[in-house]
Amino acid sequence: MLRAQSWSTIHPSALNHAFEPVRRVQAIRRPTGAIRYCCPRTGCFVLVTDAAMLAGLAERDARLRCVDCGEMHLLIQDAPSPV
Repeated sequence: MLRAQSWSTIHPSALNHAFEPVRRVQAIRRPTGAIRYCCPRTGCFVLVTDAAMLAGLAERDARLRCVDCGEMHLLIQDAPSPV
């Protein structure tokens, strides 16, 4: 069982991006239900297809930790794109 740790035991590198603003990213919901966006840090397209992750992104604007760069992004979603 893990016990609560004091803040002094957290390594400073764990808080590296804690105070930076979350980047806004334009996301598109695909007709199949997946969400696609372009990572602003790497420029790569990311396709989110995991059902549990998509359920958490049901809101129009939701935060997501990018699987490509590891940063938090605020996904601004549009209507589904045509096929």
